[in-house]
Amino acid sequence: MIKNVDRKTATIRSIYHGEYGYDMEYNPMKADLKGRIALVTGGTGMIGGAAATRLAESGAIVIFWGTKVEAGQKKEEELKKIVPECRFDRIDMTDLSQVKAGVDRILNDFGRIDILFANAGANFGNRKPLAEYDEKLYDKNIDLNLTSGTFYLSQLVLPTMIRQNKGSIIFTSSVCGQTGLMRQSGFVASKFAVSALTKSMALEYAKYNIRVNALLPGSVPQPESGLNILWDTVTFEDYDKNFENPDSMVFDIAAKRPGAPLDQAGLVVYLASDDANYTTGQTISVDGGWTCGLSGKY
Repeated sequence: MIKNVDRKTATIRSIYHGEYGYDMEYNPMKADLKGRIALVTGGTGMIGGAAATRLAESGAIVIFWGTKVEAGQKKEEELKKIVPECRFDRIDMTDLSQVKAGVDRILNDFGRIDILFANAGANFGNRKPLAEYDEKLYDKNIDLNLTSGTFYLSQLVLPTMIRQNKGSIIFTSSVCGQTGLMRQSGFVASKFAVSALTKSMALEYAKYNIRVNALLPGSVPQPESGLNILWDTVTFEDYDKNFENPDSMVFDIAAKRPGAPLDQAGLVVYLASDDANYTTGQTISVDGGWTCGLSGKY
């Protein structure tokens, strides 16, 4: 008998590479980012890892943070083959002293930060309506997704960008930073706040040629390490049945598949590049059409 987690892993892979259109020739965009210093948080995860690779392939010196040491060291070896100065630093984003020390180290070593991809975050949720929502989990969402990972980190990086009179800041919000989602109030509140902060910062810092934008990913599962709780709504016995069931998460995804990390990373490269010089204050969903209309009871 196939274990359920194995079935999920095999099904997700077949969705990525099968009849739903992901198995296609892929020619990634490259920008000219040679010599620019890019800080990527959450760089040992899916989206952060893919973005770190794409930024390095465009010539950026990528310093990426994360807490998964083995994954970070492996990624560092990969990136150094592209740009030798790339490196991994183990930083716990909930420890403000580590965050400050990490930024100071970059400035001491390189003297500047040109690109900030503030991507670290998580969904701490107990899938309860607000009156029953665990207040400690609510605080964890706000502390990581909004306070330390976005607000505080920006405060540390902005002074050097102001002195440079140039910079690109990219936040990772979520489709839940654009539309509500039941039983996820802590996560939704934190990501709506990130989307709002994007616009306020864009207004404040455009005069310094600093652009602030946000990536709003749809669901990007990583079956090898476990699917997030929303995937409990999806049937893996007969995947096509999900498109007949409004309660299935993928029912509303026009692309009929979840997102892959590379789907998100291309937008990060664009927003980091000079081609986006007139793009600021934007919150851009990369979600396969998911937020075109939500009706499922997730």
